[in-house]
Amino acid sequence: MTIEFRKIPYTKSEFQSTESGINCQGTFHKDSTRLVLVDLILSGEIDTTCDRCGIMFSLEVNEKTTLKISDGVSEDEDLDTIECHDHNIDFDEIIKSEISSIESDYHYCNNCKTEEGE
Repeated sequence: MTIEFRKIPYTKSEFQSTESGINCQGTFHKDSTRLVLVDLILSGEIDTTCDRCGIMFSLEVNEKTTLKISDGVSEDEDLDTIECHDHNIDFDEIIKSEISSIESDYHYCNNCKTEEGE
């Protein structure tokens, strides 16, 4: 789902999507003329590899996050602001990026967690 920045309302709008087996739902609204806030909940399971023993396992995902999206270069000091330079917000691409961020983290299967007492 791609939306032009100027068409995003100041009142909260809901959205829902599924990407790579992860359900995504949340709200978005314009906070100022150049800033959109997105409250996002990611839930579901993804297949990943244990970083200790190398076996594949299903990782349960239940993440809540708030994203700031700027129309152009952000004047905010916050490094977590996503800058859009084409005046469009591509929610599908943002969701893929958030899932990729989860996948790139270190994950341990239940056996390895138990061995280390984690």
